[in-house]
Amino acid sequence: MPRHRASIKTNVRSHVARAHGDASYVRQLLLTTLPLVVADLAVLFIVPILVSLTGYSWLNPDDPTSTAMTWFIPASIAYVLLNATQGLYPGVCLGLVDEIRRLFLSIGMVTLVLAATLRIGSPIFAHRLVFLLAVSSLMIVLAPIVRSYVRRKLGAMNWWGFPTLVCGNDATVFGVREWIEANRRLGLRTVGVIADPSAIEINGDAPWFIGEWDDARHVAEEQDVYWAVVVETDRDQQSASSLVENYLGNIPHAFVVSDLTGIPTHWSRHQMDEGLAGFMIEQHLLLPIPKLVKRGMDITICMISLILLLPLFVSLAIAIKLTSKGPVFYGHERVGKGDTRFKAWKFRTMINGAEQLIEEYLQKHPQLREEWEREHKLRNDPRVTGLGKFMRKWSIDELPQLWNVLAGEMSIVGPRPIVPNEIETYGIHYEAFCTVLPGITGLWQVCGRNDTTFDERIQLGMFYIHHWSLWLDFYLMFRTVGTVLFTKGAY
Repeated sequence: MPRHRASIKTNVRSHVARAHGDASYVRQLLLTTLPLVVADLAVLFIVPILVSLTGYSWLNPDDPTSTAMTWFIPASIAYVLLNATQGLYPGVCLGLVDEIRRLFLSIGMVTLVLAATLRIGSPIFAHRLVFLLAVSSLMIVLAPIVRSYVRRKLGAMNWWGFPTLVCGNDATVFGVREWIEANRRLGLRTVGVIADPSAIEINGDAPWFIGEWDDARHVAEEQDVYWAVVVETDRDQQSASSLVENYLGNIPHAFVVSDLTGIPTHWSRHQMDEGLAGFMIEQHLLLPIPKLVKRGMDITICMISLILLLPLFVSLAIAIKLTSKGPVFYGHERVGKGDTRFKAWKFRTMINGAEQLIEEYLQKHPQLREEWEREHKLRNDPRVTGLGKFMRKWSIDELPQLWNVLAGEMSIVGPRPIVPNEIETYGIHYEAFCTVLPGITGLWQVCGRNDTTFDERIQLGMFYIHHWSLWLDFYLMFRTVGTVLFTKGAY
């Protein structure tokens, strides 16, 4: 089994910055994607010309809006965007059968849109319809053939495809590496094998052995690795997700193959023209483009919210000053991205000096200590003021955290912020939480807020980290409104 020598803090530091920053990923993404885009556009350009040689044409000389450029440019943009949403760019680990299916969907949708522009009563309706059907049919045949040819040729180039680590604790891992190298059309370019030498009985001079599990993060940083293939066997004492979290925390794409997902008996002779069978463990917010999109959304929402909520901020500040002694705002230390520390701002909801009173209160009420140690809060906390209870019920005490979002310390949506004394409770999950910004709202809030257990909050956070998408953020923001209105789990 892997020998885990690195401490939590060492692991966290290891993924904060790569040797070449995000530029290496963007460069490799462009190098891997652009040739496929060019190939797709070339097919889209050539096929209509071939069909027009039969005497059919989409163009109408009597219609000034029916020119080649008028139709080709929108169709090209639509085709490329549909391919992108179908995951055809860069199409890593995409098998030929799945590639054909996705191309069929993209071509079919473009065809339907163009068909909707036809006028049934037009004298050239039938002429155009035959042309459109001929073009789409020929593209369905040629597009996969051309892409497959281009991918095979590109696979022989050292600059194409993403550098990849192959990881496992079985001799099968070397067969997997050989299979991936023989199927470079999948877009993976192996840099070596990560394994526990004692488990597979090899010495440090074995071909392609690049390091032990504890070396994986360093290798990924130095060699710009953004993909890993993890070979899981029944001898592993840790689950695939645990192996990824413990040792591959700075690699955003981890593909897991196992006996249950179809590891062939002889990888070196397995030359099926298909993708790997398995499942993905991903952290999209380690990638530059998703981070940029999420940050842009945060700033936009923050600016609009601060302008609209300014009267409420002023009103609450006056009310807090009039009802209790002490400052308007309260900053509590939280753990941020990259194991940093910051103060998460809130409207003060407790009496002044509340932190010093909690131990005295727990000594007088020992039956509440278990609740405090388990949840790090009390359902009926006597330190909360009357106005504070109102603000907590409607979650408006956390509105000042919009400033934390503008400062880049938090996000609108994200995992629940970690209190420093909770770090040990997160165990192996702590590093994953440190890869993203904590959020004002998130799954933990829409799933019941304080009604969730601590373990449930951790699992909800991990789900968000591995399944982030822009649509998930929009969904959670929408659900947050309903949760707040019905004051679910608030105290």
